[in-house]
Amino acid sequence: MDSARRSLKGVLGKREVLVAVSLIFFLVVMALASVGFGTIPALGSAFNPATGVWSIARTANLPKTTSLHLAGLNYPVTVSFSKDGVPYVYAQNDHDLFMAIGYLQAANRLFEMDVLRREASGGLTQILGPGALNTDKLELTLGLGRTAAAEWANMDKAGGAVKADLLAYSSGVNNRIAQDEASGNLPVEFKLLKYTPAPWTPVSSLLIQGDLTQQMDFTTTPIDYSLLAGAVGYKRAMQLFPVNFPNQQNPYDPGPYRKLPPVPLGARIPGTTPVLAPSQGSATSAAYLQTGKAAYPGKYISAAEASSIKSIESWISSTLPPMLRLGSASNNFAVMGVKSSDKSVILEGDPHLDQTLPSIWYQLVANSPDIHVAGVSVPGLPGILIGRNQTIAWSLTDSQDQAAFFYQEVTSKSRPNEYFWRGKWYQMKVYHYAIKEKSGGSVPYTVKVTVHGPLLAQNGMTLAVDWMGALPTDDLGAMYGVYQATNYSQFRNALRGWKAPTLNFIYGDKSGNVGIISAGVYGVTKGSKPWLPMSGSGGSDIIGAIPFSENPQTYDPSSHFVFSANQRPVRSNYPYYIGTTANFFATGYRANIIHNYLVKHKTLSTSQAISLELSVKDFLASEIVPKLLKVLKTTVGPAGGALGHNYSEAISLLKGWNYRMNSNSSSATIWWYFWSNYLNSTFGPLWKSASVPTGVDPALKIGPNMTPLDVVLEQWTLKDKTIPMDLGAPGQSVSISSLMTQAFSTTVGELTSKLGANPNNWQWDRVHFRQFPSLTFVGALGYGPRGSSGDIWTVNAADGTLTSKAGPSWRMIVNFNHPSYAVYPGGQSENPLSKWYENDISLWWNGKYRIFSQELSKTNTLSTWTLLP
Repeated sequence: MDSARRSLKGVLGKREVLVAVSLIFFLVVMALASVGFGTIPALGSAFNPATGVWSIARTANLPKTTSLHLAGLNYPVTVSFSKDGVPYVYAQNDHDLFMAIGYLQAANRLFEMDVLRREASGGLTQILGPGALNTDKLELTLGLGRTAAAEWANMDKAGGAVKADLLAYSSGVNNRIAQDEASGNLPVEFKLLKYTPAPWTPVSSLLIQGDLTQQMDFTTTPIDYSLLAGAVGYKRAMQLFPVNFPNQQNPYDPGPYRKLPPVPLGARIPGTTPVLAPSQGSATSAAYLQTGKAAYPGKYISAAEASSIKSIESWISSTLPPMLRLGSASNNFAVMGVKSSDKSVILEGDPHLDQTLPSIWYQLVANSPDIHVAGVSVPGLPGILIGRNQTIAWSLTDSQDQAAFFYQEVTSKSRPNEYFWRGKWYQMKVYHYAIKEKSGGSVPYTVKVTVHGPLLAQNGMTLAVDWMGALPTDDLGAMYGVYQATNYSQFRNALRGWKAPTLNFIYGDKSGNVGIISAGVYGVTKGSKPWLPMSGSGGSDIIGAIPFSENPQTYDPSSHFVFSANQRPVRSNYPYYIGTTANFFATGYRANIIHNYLVKHKTLSTSQAISLELSVKDFLASEIVPKLLKVLKTTVGPAGGALGHNYSEAISLLKGWNYRMNSNSSSATIWWYFWSNYLNSTFGPLWKSASVPTGVDPALKIGPNMTPLDVVLEQWTLKDKTIPMDLGAPGQSVSISSLMTQAFSTTVGELTSKLGANPNNWQWDRVHFRQFPSLTFVGALGYGPRGSSGDIWTVNAADGTLTSKAGPSWRMIVNFNHPSYAVYPGGQSENPLSKWYENDISLWWNGKYRIFSQELSKTNTLSTWTLLP
């Protein structure tokens, strides 16, 4: 121990030594005690002063000036670092540029990259133990590895720039891995978990691309509908979870629309090519078509089917972390030069994703003779996903459409591993896997695939999923086209190659033009009700995709601005099905705030764009609270005592409220708890009497982040005096006013008990927090929980829970005539002792930014590396 302390003093000061030693002991305890790390490893080598966990201090901060040799580099590459750790890379060709990017990402985020790769490929159990087994099984079932392998095979055969760039990037990562292994400087997590990273390959990057797609695109909406309809009946389920939104949505593409025939999907999901079974037998088609029916209108699903569906939800909910999209919140907007106060396009982007340490983003500036881009990349992927070049800027939000379609396959016990489709029997494609264990053993696992996709359930209901996110895609090639674009036509054409996830790409250019297009595959099915599991017998198959020309899009509209906030991007008369209110299209409340702000301001400045980006106004509150106050004015609250006083004081606070979810606002707390109680007062009795299975399906839990119920109750409250449907009490009329009064009384009692007798002390930040967990699952290496402003409906959004772990992951304001600004909540390094681990959280938290520029000034230059062949 003394020798280790002496080695630490050579690179750190006294205070840093104490921090480092404390951290190392904590990490060792973590390795010994954390659930899911399996059996206790032999830790002797981890204490080696030269190569063990102590190297975390030695690698905390990158050297100021150095020359490094990279095998495979063609020419010298210069990398200058800003004071906040952002690399500005200058290469003489694209090969060297992408090799340098791979090297830099690995130098700062190697463990994060390896965890994401393992997560996508089903390899977490090997390092984390049995707690990750369900995660690995899900990923192997969905087949991100099969898709990545198919994508690389296509690229390898075709050749071209994307193949070359992926190989160069992989070489850069492997150069860093080799150097870290030779010097004993692999990130400390590898040492504590007792493994070394495998060589990086192009498939590794494509796996991470698939992992990101899954997080943004994979849902189980048809399962949700089946369980809800099975509990409350199909008619009521569709009243509560309607296909089209009953409220204002402000779509960015208002039409008119054309309905053109669907176009072919192109390459299908690996393993789904139908192969006839050897013997067809004598069964008639009609008999097996009948057995393929699923939960159609008027039919409650059977107990066996319900059990099968619940097992899927339980499985997905048990993954680490849950590998399912459960909410929505991202924003972007852009104003044309004619609407800008300084005649430049102003483009804003703030994608809302899981907020972790380290962040999902790694910021960089990349330059070669053909590429000049700045923005944020995803560690493990070459290039930049959101940012700008010298002429255009872009950002993105999730389109939120239905991308996963479920099929109840027709099977027979007498024909194992076969399914009946289009009048014939076909063989399932069977994949056999061995999931490696931490102990050195393996767990056998089998995946079966039909023409529709992999089977998620086989007992009670043979259910397959046809997920557009599993289609082989050339997203990287599409992005390289974006880097080269200088106008909207080139930008739009580049995105033709983007398949998944479907994203709203917003655009602005130096000439003053703006646009937005939803790029990606929108599957078109023959099924009349694709929000339910459909028959797998062939009559409801996906027959193609919406033509790219008919995807939601607009360019230089007469309003002079474009925006998206996860709202449904088209009107209800759009001629194609793209999803329902339960597909995590947003409520429209953030969209309304953005729309109203941009309409109100004749011109927009950068400072106003920042103000809108940071807005915590709750649109739903501005609609409902006036109605609540009107109702309370005509009712009698609790008489006397503390509760009576608090009831009156809470009303007084709401009367003076500006509908901002500020951290110090007591009105914000009252509003949030009121709406939560109002939802439960209205729908809770039905959920309870019908036994809606919220325990296994989180998407069915009543709460402010359940979009369908939010918009339905909003419209009932604004338009009706009584609940306009049967909620489990036939013949009984339920008054809106009585439900609101009941919910408000419950709120006052609940907050009095929780926060004390003085409503002025019920500040929002006493109950609402933000937290940035560590990717190591070690609480002490994360940030928070810390009391915070905002909610799920504010532009500066949280995730809809009282401890939010998702929100604005990157804030960017681009102005082509004046300085641009950006920030993300974290830092460039995954090393907890690095000054770049969480250095920008305070800026982000306080609504501050850094200059976002493609040029690095001398005064902001910290150090320079020279990468040599």
